[in-house]
Amino acid sequence: GGLVNTKPSLLLEPQSTNLITYSDNFSQWVVDGQASISSDSIISPDGTRNSDKLIAGTTSARQSIKLSRSYTGNLAFSIFAKKGEYSVIQLTDAQNGSAFANFNLETGAVGSTGVYTASMVDMGNDWYRCIITWNASVAIVAVRVGIVTTPTSARVEQFAGNGINGLYIYGAQLEQQSYATSYIPTNGSTQTRAAETCNGAGTSSIFESSEGILFYEFKTNNTGLVSVTLFGSDNDKILIYGNTGNSIVFRIRVGGSYVYTHTKVGLDLKNTQKAALFFKNNNVKAYVNGVLVNSSTSAAITYSANTLASLNLDDATINDFYGKIRDIRVYNTKEMTDSEVDILLTKITS
Repeated sequence: GGLVNTKPSLLLEPQSTNLITYSDNFSQWVVDGQASISSDSIISPDGTRNSDKLIAGTTSARQSIKLSRSYTGNLAFSIFAKKGEYSVIQLTDAQNGSAFANFNLETGAVGSTGVYTASMVDMGNDWYRCIITWNASVAIVAVRVGIVTTPTSARVEQFAGNGINGLYIYGAQLEQQSYATSYIPTNGSTQTRAAETCNGAGTSSIFESSEGILFYEFKTNNTGLVSVTLFGSDNDKILIYGNTGNSIVFRIRVGGSYVYTHTKVGLDLKNTQKAALFFKNNNVKAYVNGVLVNSSTSAAITYSANTLASLNLDDATINDFYGKIRDIRVYNTKEMTDSEVDILLTKITS
């Protein structure tokens, strides 16, 4: 998990470590200013009463808590938050005096920011996952979570509360990643989730090796190769993959050589994409989101019977898929006319 789905889907993620040692026990964090913590105040997104209330103290000061952490490079810091009497939460790294992000828990909109790339994910029931990502050239000192009074408040705003009012927090996570992955709970030490893969589905009796359609509906935050592959071996395979530069690449490999390659650029892979590749000897068609993006009448596709024997969420070598899959289908089109194939390709990718 980590995200709310409107349709069934499969989430596969790379190995990641939550570097926060107390991810939902904020009484173990250090008060930075006048804030306090009321533990286990309301039901958290995991369905149990284990979210804490961050309360603004009565003296004018930073109304924050922090946890010492020292890391450089690509970082992603996230926390689940819900409005209380206050409705704006601020995240900082306690090192860069220009870096901060405000999150409006009333509207679900990111407020003022500096340095960070900030985003919010609606988790339902007024909970949001608030996320910042950045590249730290100088080691951070800590991660800080605080209350501020408005979406445009300055970094580490000082103000006085009443010692009662606050907002709710749960599930802090710091990762050495360029994007936030799903939540990894911790209690006293860092915790690592192993890489998740789902490869090798089906048998040769299911897939037709002379012609067919490979369909792929997915989205990903990953900046590298994310692939679905219909294959018999690394030398004989059909691939559709998302790639760097927000592109989708279609490739067909026969006998160790690529007989077809097309790259569709200008796509936002963080949003769901639908791609399909029709393959037949000297007849290839690539569709993305209901549109024919390329075709070829010169690709010699001469697989032996039963060559395409498995479906993988990698490229059959080393590049595993990391992202969210809504749908994968393989169609046998041997009884279809060319116009019927076009209608099907348009329909399934629209």
